[in-house]
Amino acid sequence: MSANQATAERPVTGRLAAVLEENGLLVIVLGAFAIVLVLSLRKQLVVDGWMALVSGRWIAQHGLPSHDALTVWTHGHRWIDQQWLAQLSLYGLSRLGGVKLLLLVHALLVTSGLVGAALIARSRGAAARSVTWIAIPVLIAYYPVASVMRPQSFAFPLFTATLWLVLADTRRPSRRIFAALPLLVLWTNLHGSVVLGAMLVSLAGLVAIVQQRRPSGRGLALLLAPWACVFASPYALHLPAYYEKILVGGDFKQFVTEWRPTTLTANTAAVYLLVLGGLWLLGRAGRDAPLLDQLAFALTAVLAFEAVRNTAWIGLVALAVLPPVVDRLRGPVVEPARLNRILSVTILVSLVISVAGVAAKPTSWFTSGFPAAGARATAAAAGPEGNVFASSPFADWLLWSRPALTGRVAFDARFELLSRAQIQRIAEFQARAGNWLSTARGYRVFVLDPRTDHALEQALRRALPARVVFSSPQVVVLRRRG
Repeated sequence: MSANQATAERPVTGRLAAVLEENGLLVIVLGAFAIVLVLSLRKQLVVDGWMALVSGRWIAQHGLPSHDALTVWTHGHRWIDQQWLAQLSLYGLSRLGGVKLLLLVHALLVTSGLVGAALIARSRGAAARSVTWIAIPVLIAYYPVASVMRPQSFAFPLFTATLWLVLADTRRPSRRIFAALPLLVLWTNLHGSVVLGAMLVSLAGLVAIVQQRRPSGRGLALLLAPWACVFASPYALHLPAYYEKILVGGDFKQFVTEWRPTTLTANTAAVYLLVLGGLWLLGRAGRDAPLLDQLAFALTAVLAFEAVRNTAWIGLVALAVLPPVVDRLRGPVVEPARLNRILSVTILVSLVISVAGVAAKPTSWFTSGFPAAGARATAAAAGPEGNVFASSPFADWLLWSRPALTGRVAFDARFELLSRAQIQRIAEFQARAGNWLSTARGYRVFVLDPRTDHALEQALRRALPARVVFSSPQVVVLRRRG
Protein backbone atom coordinates (compact mmCIF):
# COMPACT_ATOMS: atom_id res chain seq x y z
CA MET A 1 0.00 0.00 0.00
CA SER A 2 1.38 3.41 -0.95
CA ALA A 3 1.83 6.27 1.54
CA ASN A 4 -0.95 8.27 -0.14
CA GLN A 5 -3.34 5.34 0.04
CA ALA A 6 -2.48 4.79 3.68
CA THR A 7 -3.10 8.44 4.44
CA ALA A 8 -6.41 8.42 2.57
CA GLU A 9 -7.66 5.44 4.59
CA ARG A 10 -6.93 7.05 7.95
CA PRO A 11 -9.71 8.70 9.98
CA VAL A 12 -10.20 12.41 9.35
CA THR A 13 -8.22 13.38 12.45
CA GLY A 14 -5.42 11.08 11.37
CA ARG A 15 -5.30 12.57 7.89
CA LEU A 16 -5.27 16.08 9.33
CA ALA A 17 -2.42 15.17 11.66
CA ALA A 18 -0.47 13.71 8.73
CA VAL A 19 -0.99 16.90 6.70
CA LEU A 20 0.24 19.04 9.60
CA GLU A 21 3.24 16.81 10.18
CA GLU A 22 4.30 17.04 6.54
CA ASN A 23 3.45 20.73 5.98
CA GLY A 24 4.05 22.08 9.47
CA LEU A 25 6.56 24.79 8.63
CA LEU A 26 4.45 26.01 5.71
CA VAL A 27 1.31 26.12 7.88
CA ILE A 28 3.22 28.13 10.48
CA VAL A 29 4.43 30.71 7.95
CA LEU A 30 1.06 31.13 6.21
CA GLY A 31 -0.78 31.13 9.55
CA ALA A 32 1.52 33.84 10.87
CA PHE A 33 0.78 35.92 7.77
CA ALA A 34 -2.97 35.52 8.34
CA ILE A 35 -2.62 36.55 12.00
CA VAL A 36 -0.65 39.68 11.09
CA LEU A 37 -3.21 40.54 8.43
CA VAL A 38 -6.16 40.11 10.79
CA LEU A 39 -4.53 42.13 13.58
CA SER A 40 -3.74 44.96 11.16
CA LEU A 41 -7.28 45.28 9.79
CA ARG A 42 -7.80 48.53 11.68
CA LYS A 43 -5.35 50.15 9.23
CA GLN A 44 -6.64 48.57 6.02
CA LEU A 45 -9.82 50.56 5.37
CA VAL A 46 -8.45 53.59 3.54
CA VAL A 47 -9.21 55.66 0.48
CA ASP A 48 -9.92 52.86 -2.04
CA GLY A 49 -12.14 51.03 0.43
CA TRP A 50 -14.22 54.12 1.18
CA MET A 51 -14.52 54.79 -2.56
CA ALA A 52 -15.80 51.25 -3.12
CA LEU A 53 -18.42 51.64 -0.39
CA VAL A 54 -19.62 54.98 -1.73
CA SER A 55 -19.85 53.59 -5.26
CA GLY A 56 -21.59 50.42 -4.08
CA ARG A 57 -24.20 52.44 -2.21
CA TRP A 58 -24.78 54.58 -5.29
CA ILE A 59 -25.33 51.48 -7.43
CA ALA A 60 -27.71 49.98 -4.86
CA GLN A 61 -29.76 53.17 -4.74
CA HIS A 62 -29.59 54.44 -8.32
CA GLY A 63 -28.43 51.56 -10.53
CA LEU A 64 -25.27 51.40 -12.63
CA PRO A 65 -23.83 54.87 -13.16
CA SER A 66 -22.99 56.39 -16.51
CA HIS A 67 -22.09 59.94 -15.46
CA ASP A 68 -20.73 61.22 -12.17
CA ALA A 69 -22.87 63.07 -9.65
CA LEU A 70 -20.75 62.55 -6.52
CA THR A 71 -18.20 65.37 -6.75
CA VAL A 72 -17.90 68.94 -8.02
CA TRP A 73 -14.96 68.67 -10.40
CA THR A 74 -16.17 65.56 -12.21
CA HIS A 75 -19.90 66.28 -12.17
CA GLY A 76 -21.33 65.08 -15.48
CA HIS A 77 -18.12 63.32 -16.55
CA ARG A 78 -18.53 59.85 -18.00
CA TRP A 79 -18.12 57.29 -15.22
CA ILE A 80 -17.09 53.84 -16.45
CA ASP A 81 -17.56 51.83 -13.25
CA GLN A 82 -15.80 48.68 -14.41
CA GLN A 83 -15.57 47.20 -10.89
CA TRP A 84 -19.25 47.71 -10.12
CA LEU A 85 -19.86 44.15 -8.93
CA ALA A 86 -17.04 44.28 -6.39
CA GLN A 87 -18.31 47.62 -5.09
CA LEU A 88 -21.86 46.36 -4.82
CA SER A 89 -20.64 43.22 -3.03
CA LEU A 90 -18.56 45.21 -0.55
CA TYR A 91 -21.49 47.49 0.13
CA GLY A 92 -23.71 44.44 0.66
CA LEU A 93 -21.23 43.01 3.17
CA SER A 94 -21.19 46.31 5.05
CA ARG A 95 -24.98 46.31 5.18
CA LEU A 96 -24.95 42.74 6.44
CA GLY A 97 -22.28 43.00 9.11
CA GLY A 98 -20.74 46.48 9.02
CA VAL A 99 -17.11 47.26 8.24
CA LYS A 100 -16.12 44.48 10.64
CA LEU A 101 -17.53 41.74 8.40
CA LEU A 102 -16.27 43.58 5.33
CA LEU A 103 -12.67 43.56 6.56
CA LEU A 104 -12.75 39.97 7.79
CA VAL A 105 -13.98 38.80 4.38
CA HIS A 106 -11.20 40.86 2.81
CA ALA A 107 -8.65 39.04 5.00
CA LEU A 108 -10.13 35.70 3.91
CA LEU A 109 -9.90 36.63 0.20
CA VAL A 110 -6.30 37.82 0.47
CA THR A 111 -5.17 34.79 2.45
CA SER A 112 -7.00 32.35 0.16
CA GLY A 113 -5.08 33.71 -2.83
CA LEU A 114 -1.79 33.06 -1.05
CA VAL A 115 -2.78 29.61 0.22
CA GLY A 116 -4.01 28.71 -3.27
CA ALA A 117 -0.61 29.53 -4.78
CA ALA A 118 1.11 27.35 -2.16
CA LEU A 119 -1.29 24.50 -2.95
CA ILE A 120 -0.45 24.80 -6.66
CA ALA A 121 3.22 24.24 -5.85
CA ARG A 122 2.44 21.29 -3.57
CA SER A 123 0.12 19.72 -6.15
CA ARG A 124 2.97 19.86 -8.66
CA GLY A 125 5.18 17.82 -6.37
CA ALA A 126 7.16 20.57 -4.63
CA ALA A 127 8.36 19.73 -1.13
CA ALA A 128 6.72 21.62 1.71
CA ARG A 129 10.11 22.94 2.83
CA SER A 130 10.84 24.42 -0.61
CA VAL A 131 7.41 26.08 -0.72
CA THR A 132 8.11 27.57 2.70
CA TRP A 133 11.47 29.05 1.67
CA ILE A 134 9.87 30.76 -1.33
CA ALA A 135 6.86 31.84 0.76
CA ILE A 136 8.95 33.98 3.12
CA PRO A 137 9.99 36.68 0.58
CA VAL A 138 6.62 36.27 -1.15
CA LEU A 139 4.78 37.30 2.01
CA ILE A 140 6.90 40.42 2.32
CA ALA A 141 6.29 41.37 -1.33
CA TYR A 142 2.60 40.47 -1.25
CA TYR A 143 1.51 42.15 1.98
CA PRO A 144 1.85 45.90 1.22
CA VAL A 145 -0.47 45.82 -1.80
CA ALA A 146 -2.73 42.92 -0.86
CA SER A 147 -3.43 44.01 2.72
CA VAL A 148 -5.45 47.10 1.72
CA MET A 149 -9.19 46.45 1.52
CA ARG A 150 -10.53 47.37 -1.95
CA PRO A 151 -12.17 45.73 -4.99
CA GLN A 152 -8.83 44.15 -5.87
CA SER A 153 -9.29 41.81 -2.87
CA PHE A 154 -11.68 39.72 -4.98
CA ALA A 155 -9.05 39.33 -7.68
CA PHE A 156 -6.49 37.38 -5.64
CA PRO A 157 -8.37 34.05 -5.39
CA LEU A 158 -9.53 34.44 -9.01
CA PHE A 159 -5.94 34.98 -10.12
CA THR A 160 -4.79 31.88 -8.23
CA ALA A 161 -7.62 29.78 -9.66
CA THR A 162 -6.80 30.93 -13.21
CA LEU A 163 -3.10 30.29 -12.64
CA TRP A 164 -3.86 26.76 -11.42
CA LEU A 165 -5.95 26.01 -14.50
CA VAL A 166 -3.33 27.19 -17.00
CA LEU A 167 -0.38 25.56 -15.22
CA ALA A 168 -2.23 22.26 -14.82
CA ASP A 169 -3.10 22.30 -18.52
CA THR A 170 0.56 22.33 -19.55
CA ARG A 171 1.11 19.03 -17.74
CA ARG A 172 -2.17 17.35 -18.69
CA PRO A 173 -4.19 19.19 -21.37
CA SER A 174 -7.94 18.89 -20.88
CA ARG A 175 -11.15 20.82 -21.33
CA ARG A 176 -10.88 21.88 -17.72
CA ILE A 177 -8.84 24.93 -18.73
CA PHE A 178 -11.93 26.43 -20.38
CA ALA A 179 -13.34 26.89 -16.88
CA ALA A 180 -11.02 29.92 -16.82
CA LEU A 181 -13.33 31.73 -19.25
CA PRO A 182 -16.33 32.09 -16.87
CA LEU A 183 -13.84 33.07 -14.16
CA LEU A 184 -12.63 35.87 -16.43
CA VAL A 185 -16.19 37.01 -17.09
CA LEU A 186 -16.79 37.27 -13.34
CA TRP A 187 -13.42 38.94 -12.82
CA THR A 188 -14.19 41.49 -15.55
CA ASN A 189 -16.93 42.98 -13.39
CA LEU A 190 -14.85 42.92 -10.22
CA HIS A 191 -11.49 44.48 -11.04
CA GLY A 192 -9.36 45.70 -13.94
CA SER A 193 -6.61 43.17 -13.19
CA VAL A 194 -8.70 40.74 -15.26
CA VAL A 195 -6.43 41.79 -18.13
CA LEU A 196 -3.61 39.90 -16.40
CA GLY A 197 -5.81 36.81 -16.11
CA ALA A 198 -6.58 37.03 -19.85
CA MET A 199 -2.87 37.25 -20.57
CA LEU A 200 -2.23 34.03 -18.63
CA VAL A 201 -4.90 32.11 -20.54
CA SER A 202 -3.64 33.50 -23.83
CA LEU A 203 -0.13 32.41 -22.92
CA ALA A 204 -1.48 28.89 -22.41
CA GLY A 205 -2.95 29.00 -25.91
CA LEU A 206 0.28 30.36 -27.36
CA VAL A 207 2.34 27.63 -25.68
CA ALA A 208 -0.04 24.97 -27.00
CA ILE A 209 0.35 26.30 -30.55
CA VAL A 210 4.16 26.46 -30.25
CA GLN A 211 4.43 22.96 -28.82
CA GLN A 212 2.11 21.49 -31.46
CA ARG A 213 3.90 23.54 -34.17
CA ARG A 214 0.59 24.37 -35.79
CA PRO A 215 -2.43 26.54 -34.92
CA SER A 216 -4.98 24.08 -33.57
CA GLY A 217 -8.56 25.09 -32.82
CA ARG A 218 -8.01 24.57 -29.11
CA GLY A 219 -4.89 26.71 -29.06
CA LEU A 220 -6.54 29.51 -31.01
CA ALA A 221 -9.56 29.43 -28.72
CA LEU A 222 -7.35 29.82 -25.67
CA LEU A 223 -5.38 32.55 -27.39
CA LEU A 224 -8.36 34.66 -28.43
CA ALA A 225 -11.38 33.84 -26.24
CA PRO A 226 -10.02 35.50 -23.04
CA TRP A 227 -10.08 38.89 -24.77
CA ALA A 228 -13.77 38.54 -25.48
CA CYS A 229 -14.29 37.79 -21.77
CA VAL A 230 -12.69 41.04 -20.61
CA PHE A 231 -15.46 42.95 -22.39
CA ALA A 232 -18.33 40.93 -20.89
CA SER A 233 -19.59 43.91 -18.93
CA PRO A 234 -22.45 46.42 -18.98
CA TYR A 235 -19.75 48.92 -19.96
CA ALA A 236 -18.40 46.80 -22.81
CA LEU A 237 -18.32 49.59 -25.43
CA HIS A 238 -16.41 51.94 -23.15
CA LEU A 239 -13.93 49.47 -21.65
CA PRO A 240 -11.16 49.85 -24.30
CA ALA A 241 -10.57 53.47 -23.29
CA TYR A 242 -10.89 52.56 -19.61
CA TYR A 243 -8.33 49.74 -19.83
CA GLU A 244 -5.96 51.96 -21.75
CA LYS A 245 -6.05 54.65 -19.06
CA ILE A 246 -5.84 52.21 -16.15
CA LEU A 247 -3.06 50.05 -17.60
CA VAL A 248 -0.94 53.01 -18.60
CA GLY A 249 -1.73 54.86 -15.39
CA GLY A 250 -3.20 57.89 -17.11
CA ASP A 251 -2.06 61.30 -15.93
CA PHE A 252 -2.23 60.41 -12.24
CA LYS A 253 1.01 58.41 -11.92
CA GLN A 254 2.67 61.52 -10.52
CA PHE A 255 -0.08 61.83 -7.92
CA VAL A 256 -0.69 58.21 -6.85
CA THR A 257 2.46 56.45 -5.67
CA GLU A 258 1.08 52.94 -6.37
CA TRP A 259 0.96 53.72 -10.09
CA ARG A 260 4.63 54.72 -10.23
CA PRO A 261 7.38 52.31 -11.35
CA THR A 262 8.81 50.08 -8.63
CA THR A 263 12.21 51.33 -7.49
CA LEU A 264 14.55 49.60 -5.07
CA THR A 265 13.71 50.58 -1.50
CA ALA A 266 13.51 48.74 1.81
CA ASN A 267 9.82 48.11 1.12
CA THR A 268 10.39 46.64 -2.35
CA ALA A 269 13.62 44.72 -1.71
CA ALA A 270 11.65 41.45 -1.48
CA VAL A 271 10.23 42.06 -4.96
CA TYR A 272 13.72 42.50 -6.40
CA LEU A 273 14.89 39.38 -4.55
CA LEU A 274 12.00 37.33 -5.95
CA VAL A 275 12.50 38.54 -9.52
CA LEU A 276 16.28 38.20 -9.64
CA GLY A 277 16.32 34.96 -7.65
CA GLY A 278 13.47 33.53 -9.70
CA LEU A 279 15.17 34.35 -12.99
CA TRP A 280 18.33 32.68 -11.75
CA LEU A 281 16.45 29.55 -10.65
CA LEU A 282 14.49 29.28 -13.89
CA GLY A 283 17.60 29.92 -15.95
CA ARG A 284 19.46 27.21 -14.07
CA ALA A 285 16.58 24.77 -14.60
CA GLY A 286 16.56 25.48 -18.34
CA ARG A 287 14.23 23.22 -20.28
CA ASP A 288 13.32 21.32 -17.11
CA ALA A 289 11.11 24.27 -16.17
CA PRO A 290 7.87 24.30 -18.22
CA LEU A 291 7.71 27.05 -20.82
CA LEU A 292 4.48 28.45 -19.40
CA ASP A 293 6.06 28.72 -15.94
CA GLN A 294 8.84 30.81 -17.43
CA LEU A 295 6.50 33.02 -19.44
CA ALA A 296 4.10 33.61 -16.54
CA PHE A 297 7.00 34.54 -14.27
CA ALA A 298 8.52 36.87 -16.86
CA LEU A 299 5.17 38.57 -17.51
CA THR A 300 4.42 39.28 -13.86
CA ALA A 301 8.04 40.34 -13.25
CA VAL A 302 7.76 43.01 -15.95
CA LEU A 303 4.43 44.19 -14.55
CA ALA A 304 5.89 44.30 -11.03
CA PHE A 305 8.50 46.81 -12.15
CA GLU A 306 5.98 48.74 -14.25
CA ALA A 307 3.91 49.80 -11.20
CA VAL A 308 4.07 49.27 -7.45
CA ARG A 309 0.49 48.04 -7.29
CA ASN A 310 1.41 45.07 -9.52
CA THR A 311 3.94 43.61 -7.09
CA ALA A 312 1.43 41.23 -5.47
CA TRP A 313 1.07 39.19 -8.67
CA ILE A 314 4.75 38.28 -8.94
CA GLY A 315 4.52 36.96 -5.40
CA LEU A 316 1.68 34.58 -6.23
CA VAL A 317 3.34 33.34 -9.42
CA ALA A 318 6.70 32.87 -7.67
CA LEU A 319 5.07 30.82 -4.92
CA ALA A 320 3.39 28.58 -7.50
CA VAL A 321 6.25 27.98 -9.95
CA LEU A 322 9.58 28.35 -8.10
CA PRO A 323 9.40 25.65 -5.37
CA PRO A 324 9.65 22.71 -7.84
CA VAL A 325 12.81 24.33 -9.21
CA VAL A 326 14.23 24.72 -5.69
CA ASP A 327 13.70 21.00 -5.13
CA ARG A 328 16.26 20.28 -7.84
CA LEU A 329 18.92 22.20 -5.89
CA ARG A 330 18.45 20.59 -2.48
CA GLY A 331 18.15 17.09 -1.16
CA PRO A 332 15.08 15.72 0.62
CA VAL A 333 14.60 16.78 4.22
CA VAL A 334 13.06 14.67 6.96
CA GLU A 335 10.38 16.78 8.59
CA PRO A 336 10.22 16.80 12.43
CA ALA A 337 6.71 15.35 12.43
CA ARG A 338 5.81 15.76 16.09
CA LEU A 339 7.21 19.30 16.37
CA ASN A 340 5.48 20.29 13.12
CA ARG A 341 2.16 19.03 14.40
CA ILE A 342 2.47 20.85 17.73
CA LEU A 343 3.54 24.15 16.19
CA SER A 344 0.93 23.94 13.41
CA VAL A 345 -1.87 23.38 15.89
CA THR A 346 -0.54 26.26 17.99
CA ILE A 347 -0.50 28.70 15.07
CA LEU A 348 -3.97 27.63 13.88
CA VAL A 349 -5.42 28.04 17.39
CA SER A 350 -3.73 31.45 17.59
CA LEU A 351 -5.34 32.39 14.30
CA VAL A 352 -8.79 31.42 15.55
CA ILE A 353 -8.23 33.43 18.74
CA SER A 354 -7.03 36.42 16.70
CA VAL A 355 -10.09 36.33 14.44
CA ALA A 356 -12.40 36.02 17.47
CA GLY A 357 -10.65 38.88 19.24
CA VAL A 358 -10.80 41.18 16.25
CA ALA A 359 -14.45 40.24 15.60
CA ALA A 360 -15.25 41.35 19.15
CA LYS A 361 -13.80 44.83 18.58
CA PRO A 362 -16.19 47.77 18.19
CA THR A 363 -16.61 49.42 14.80
CA SER A 364 -14.62 52.45 15.99
CA TRP A 365 -11.53 50.23 16.27
CA PHE A 366 -11.63 49.53 12.54
CA THR A 367 -12.16 53.18 11.58
CA SER A 368 -9.83 54.79 14.13
CA GLY A 369 -7.97 56.64 11.35
CA PHE A 370 -11.19 58.40 10.35
CA PRO A 371 -12.79 59.92 13.46
CA ALA A 372 -16.56 60.22 13.25
CA ALA A 373 -16.35 63.56 15.04
CA GLY A 374 -14.29 64.91 12.13
CA ALA A 375 -17.00 64.00 9.62
CA ARG A 376 -19.67 65.60 11.84
CA ALA A 377 -17.60 68.77 12.18
CA THR A 378 -17.10 68.93 8.40
CA ALA A 379 -20.82 68.60 7.69
CA ALA A 380 -21.70 71.18 10.36
CA ALA A 381 -19.13 73.67 9.05
CA ALA A 382 -20.30 73.23 5.45
CA GLY A 383 -23.95 73.68 6.35
CA PRO A 384 -26.68 72.73 3.88
CA GLU A 385 -25.02 74.33 0.83
CA GLY A 386 -21.29 74.84 1.45
CA ASN A 387 -18.72 72.97 -0.64
CA VAL A 388 -15.83 70.95 0.83
CA PHE A 389 -12.27 70.63 -0.43
CA ALA A 390 -10.83 67.44 1.04
CA SER A 391 -7.44 65.92 0.33
CA SER A 392 -7.78 62.57 -1.41
CA PRO A 393 -7.56 60.30 1.69
CA PHE A 394 -10.73 61.85 3.13
CA ALA A 395 -13.09 62.69 0.28
CA ASP A 396 -14.79 59.29 -0.04
CA TRP A 397 -14.84 58.80 3.73
CA LEU A 398 -16.81 62.05 4.01
CA LEU A 399 -19.17 61.02 1.22
CA TRP A 400 -19.77 57.69 2.96
CA SER A 401 -20.17 59.13 6.45
CA ARG A 402 -22.21 62.18 5.43
CA PRO A 403 -24.31 61.42 2.32
CA ALA A 404 -25.67 64.99 2.44
CA LEU A 405 -22.27 66.12 1.12
CA THR A 406 -22.87 64.29 -2.17
CA GLY A 407 -22.17 66.66 -5.06
CA ARG A 408 -20.42 69.16 -2.76
CA VAL A 409 -16.96 67.58 -2.33
CA ALA A 410 -14.34 68.84 -4.81
CA PHE A 411 -13.03 65.46 -6.03
CA ASP A 412 -12.45 61.95 -4.75
CA ALA A 413 -10.19 58.95 -5.41
CA ARG A 414 -11.54 58.19 -8.90
CA PHE A 415 -8.57 59.89 -10.50
CA GLU A 416 -9.34 58.34 -13.88
CA LEU A 417 -12.29 60.77 -14.10
CA LEU A 418 -10.05 63.81 -13.68
CA SER A 419 -8.45 65.68 -16.56
CA ARG A 420 -4.74 66.37 -16.78
CA ALA A 421 -5.36 70.01 -15.91
CA GLN A 422 -7.34 69.05 -12.81
CA ILE A 423 -4.63 66.67 -11.62
CA GLN A 424 -2.05 69.39 -12.13
CA ARG A 425 -4.28 71.76 -10.21
CA ILE A 426 -4.34 69.37 -7.24
CA ALA A 427 -0.57 68.99 -7.30
CA GLU A 428 -0.06 72.78 -7.35
CA PHE A 429 -2.53 73.28 -4.53
CA GLN A 430 -0.80 70.77 -2.28
CA ALA A 431 2.63 72.21 -3.13
CA ARG A 432 1.32 75.80 -2.82
CA ALA A 433 2.75 76.52 -6.28
CA GLY A 434 1.52 78.69 -9.12
CA ASN A 435 -1.94 80.16 -8.69
CA TRP A 436 -2.72 77.60 -5.96
CA LEU A 437 -4.93 79.86 -3.87
CA SER A 438 -7.46 80.25 -6.69
CA THR A 439 -8.32 76.57 -6.20
CA ALA A 440 -9.67 77.43 -2.77
CA ARG A 441 -12.32 79.75 -4.20
CA GLY A 442 -15.83 78.46 -3.82
CA TYR A 443 -15.02 76.16 -0.89
CA ARG A 444 -16.14 76.86 2.64
CA VAL A 445 -14.45 73.90 4.37
CA PHE A 446 -11.05 72.24 3.94
CA VAL A 447 -10.23 68.77 5.26
CA LEU A 448 -6.52 67.98 5.45
CA ASP A 449 -4.09 65.43 6.84
CA PRO A 450 -2.02 67.15 9.57
CA ARG A 451 0.80 64.64 9.07
CA THR A 452 1.42 65.62 5.43
CA ASP A 453 -0.46 68.89 4.93
CA HIS A 454 0.76 70.93 7.90
CA ALA A 455 2.39 73.65 5.75
CA LEU A 456 -0.73 73.83 3.56
CA GLU A 457 -2.91 74.15 6.65
CA GLN A 458 -0.85 77.09 7.94
CA ALA A 459 -0.90 78.78 4.53
CA LEU A 460 -4.71 78.48 4.27
CA ARG A 461 -5.20 79.80 7.79
CA ARG A 462 -3.20 82.92 6.92
CA ALA A 463 -4.36 83.52 3.34
CA LEU A 464 -8.13 82.92 3.43
CA PRO A 465 -8.19 83.36 6.47
CA ALA A 466 -9.53 80.15 8.03
CA ARG A 467 -9.92 78.73 11.50
CA VAL A 468 -9.69 75.20 12.85
CA VAL A 469 -13.07 73.70 13.78
CA PHE A 470 -11.78 70.17 14.41
CA SER A 471 -8.35 68.71 14.95
CA SER A 472 -7.04 65.23 15.67
CA PRO A 473 -3.80 63.37 14.91
CA GLN A 474 -5.48 61.99 11.75
CA VAL A 475 -7.49 64.91 10.33
CA VAL A 476 -7.87 68.66 10.64
CA VAL A 477 -10.94 70.59 9.47
CA LEU A 478 -10.70 74.29 8.53
CA ARG A 479 -13.59 76.71 7.94
CA ARG A 480 -13.24 80.00 6.10
CA ARG A 481 -13.91 83.08 8.13
CA GLY A 482 -16.78 85.26 7.03
